[in-house]
Amino acid sequence: MSLIKDQINYSKFSKIFALAYIVLVLLLIGLMVLSFPLGLYIVFNTDLGRNANIIVKELFIVLWFIYLFLFIKAIRGPLLPLNRVPRSSLNYGLKSIFNNTLSTLAVTFSALLLITALITILQESAGIGTGSLPEIDPILMFVSDSIAPIEEEIIFRVAIIGTVAILLLFIRRAHFNPLKVLWHPAKYISELGKKADVKVIYFFILISGALFGYAHIAFGAGWEIGKVTTSSLAGIILGLIYFFYGFPGAVLLHWSFNYFLDSLYYFEIAVRESSLSYFTDIVIIIVGLSSILFLLIYAIQKIKTHKLGGETKIYR
Repeated sequence: MSLIKDQINYSKFSKIFALAYIVLVLLLIGLMVLSFPLGLYIVFNTDLGRNANIIVKELFIVLWFIYLFLFIKAIRGPLLPLNRVPRSSLNYGLKSIFNNTLSTLAVTFSALLLITALITILQESAGIGTGSLPEIDPILMFVSDSIAPIEEEIIFRVAIIGTVAILLLFIRRAHFNPLKVLWHPAKYISELGKKADVKVIYFFILISGALFGYAHIAFGAGWEIGKVTTSSLAGIILGLIYFFYGFPGAVLLHWSFNYFLDSLYYFEIAVRESSLSYFTDIVIIIVGLSSILFLLIYAIQKIKTHKLGGETKIYR
């Protein structure tokens, strides 16, 4: 009788934890949504953007609309729209979070940010410097950081992983649209059902991550050798997100580290009395710590399922 009672209590605790976690994830996504009007405000309605070149402002608007389009695409899928994730997570488990691009990104971004911050602290305590980008005009830096997610995801993910996916499909004589494969590789590779093809993709995800890390010290002024570690890790995660969730997923995860964090930082500088950045930091830390725990448990369950002979789907 007590065993049954314990099981009920445990089930209730799991539901409460799941509900609290989902609310926090949605809160983080809400802050990401807020960053869109914040970006416009910073560039067009503050002293920071008052003297900015009109071409820079026009470029920002173009980038802003591209990210808004990708954000809307991410809300809708790939398997569940964001509004259906909470109920699905409560009914079928938190793994349902991975059925939507934005909820997956909130989990991944917060966990990856904390992990890379920890790696940076450990490296610097051992005398391995990370460095930083040189200070330039705030709006130029904001726009430059906003360009990077699109530019770098095309170079390091689409051009490498996407091209390899097309070559694999071509070798297998599959019928495919190259542009659609570049947009979302896993959707087409999974149809082949070849584990060898997936291993090839994973190998090139590692390659693209390593190149991404090296590029930061080879072409990024101000970065030091310690940046290679964190950038390579981020590059590998971005590669996995690109493969499973497509171009919008990879770009928006990169966008989270650049535009999203920058919009909060520059808004605080412009307004001076805002506590929004501090509040966001708290949310990211709580969601990040919870996400690391959740991802560890999820990974252990996946390994157990694999050992027991369960099927592992390539495209969720």
